[in-house]
Amino acid sequence: MNRSLDTIILRYSGYLLLFLGTCYLLYLVRGAVPIFLVAGLIAYAWEPVLQRLERRGYSRGRAVGFVFLIFLLMLVLALALLASAWQQAQTLGSNAGAYQEKIVDLIDLNKNRIKESHLPKDVKESAIEAVDRAMVDIKAKAPGFISEKLQLVVASIGLIAIIGVVLPVITFWLMLEMNPIRARLLMLVPPAQRREVVEIAANINELLGRYVRGQIIVCSLFGLLCTISFYFLHLFYGMDYWLVLGALAAFIYIVPYIGMATIAVSAGMSAYFTTSGNITCTVLAVGSCILFNLVIDYGISPRVLGRGVGLHPLMVIFALLAGAQVGGVFGMVLAVPVFASLRVLAIRLFPALTAPIPQTSSETTIPENATLHETATDIVNDAMHGEAKLTTAASPSLSD
Repeated sequence: MNRSLDTIILRYSGYLLLFLGTCYLLYLVRGAVPIFLVAGLIAYAWEPVLQRLERRGYSRGRAVGFVFLIFLLMLVLALALLASAWQQAQTLGSNAGAYQEKIVDLIDLNKNRIKESHLPKDVKESAIEAVDRAMVDIKAKAPGFISEKLQLVVASIGLIAIIGVVLPVITFWLMLEMNPIRARLLMLVPPAQRREVVEIAANINELLGRYVRGQIIVCSLFGLLCTISFYFLHLFYGMDYWLVLGALAAFIYIVPYIGMATIAVSAGMSAYFTTSGNITCTVLAVGSCILFNLVIDYGISPRVLGRGVGLHPLMVIFALLAGAQVGGVFGMVLAVPVFASLRVLAIRLFPALTAPIPQTSSETTIPENATLHETATDIVNDAMHGEAKLTTAASPSLSD
């Protein structure tokens, strides 16, 4: 028996209310959610490897043990690199005052150049006023900014150590219990809708799995390339904080647009101020960031991410703005996969969204003597007729 669209919408509305209620409960315990979210993403990223080992005859426990050992080795290597980066960060904090003075001198130099330029008087006054405001902000906010952040990290060393112990434990159990968790969640769905839920979950799982694993690979590769590039600039030009910048590149490259801009600006400032104004080193630092970004965006990402998440560029921009409005940087990171998942549900509810748009034929050309009412009526009738055809074609997949 075919189910009506109203019944489908009502059922999914119930799912949506359940999802929103779960999100509210998670908001109440939001302090404990991030570590489970990170552990879940790690376990989710390793799941294809575990399934491949299981298909080769390994038990779940042996597959998890093998993969978890590799994960621990990578974690130890990452912690060792972060320890070295921490030492460079401490040096950066101790030299923050000197770098502030250099920034002020650089702004004064450009201010004098603006005064001596041949720009129109109104433009020149506006530019000088903007520079003066920037100077006030730097003098008011910059002192102690880096030191405060470092002190915050030092005060959180105990929490970081606990996370370093708890995160692998949670990840291990999530890897081990992934199949039972998936089966228990499926048991919560009424039997009549399980097949449809499994199909939707499979589509979302394929999309999110490709996105999560692709982003991990892309961010790690970008961070590695930046670290190597900055290290050579350190050898040839004496550029400092190369490891801090490399770690920063790996962590914030996932933030669209803003991450790349932050890395390039930070690398340029570090190259300029730690090499006594060496323009060549500054250009190479910024240029390497831009080059690696282009190589990854146009050469690596299409191969790793495949068809991406299937969102129109305008929808991606809207998702980023909405995510930034709701959750700041973390909202921007999660906005694209969330909108992509909603797109999968929307296509399931309205198959006509993916149907090809009919070409306008000579028979549908609007006559010159047709009135506006007649034209609108014909367009509505054609649209309803086309929608009926699409509904008829999609009905086998929506039947019990």
